[in-house]
Amino acid sequence: MESHNGFDSLFTQVLDSAKEHPDFLFVLGITMFLREPLKLWQLALFLKWSTYDIQSALEGSLSILYVPEEGDDVIRPYHASLQDFLNDLGRSGNHFLDPATNHKTLFHISARLILEDTDFFIKSGQGVHYAYRNWCYHLCSLINDNITSVDKTTIVALMERLSHNCSARLARLISHKVAKRWLRELEGVIAWAKREQNDFDILIEMGEQLQANVHFVC
Repeated sequence: MESHNGFDSLFTQVLDSAKEHPDFLFVLGITMFLREPLKLWQLALFLKWSTYDIQSALEGSLSILYVPEEGDDVIRPYHASLQDFLNDLGRSGNHFLDPATNHKTLFHISARLILEDTDFFIKSGQGVHYAYRNWCYHLCSLINDNITSVDKTTIVALMERLSHNCSARLARLISHKVAKRWLRELEGVIAWAKREQNDFDILIEMGEQLQANVHFVC
């Protein structure tokens, strides 16, 4: 197949070598599918890794990916076409980044951070803020990919936890604008659950309870 641009062969060559690191594809997938860019130190907090571990995982891709030496900058491709390449199975082949796999990973990382977040007298880190703002987005992305085998238990536990200490948890969203966006996405999850035939009654109940609590607080 003819390359879409002159960089495809470079991307393939670099990725062939870079993926020898066992964590490369995991970190690359997380970076490419984040809804909001995170600085290196923020990404480390989100993953509960060190910045060194992230840098090491991406070390083999430095000719196509900017990986900051210091923590106060974001990882980004040198060429915008890298994202298109990785998302196009016909071009990237075995380097294809499956959206469902990566959105599912981001959802579960976000869920874990929220479920572990219990001390609201302590200022949360940017990784926790990202989790609160975007867990529903990543779940909606799974739903839009027609993935019905999602972890219902985790979703229900997450909604139940969010309903408790709702005011404190909403503060993690930072702004009313983000809260409204988040509520729209939650409505999408509930609507999807109502369409499913997989005994999602408890998920619907928890989702609607969470909606009611959020509306009450707001």
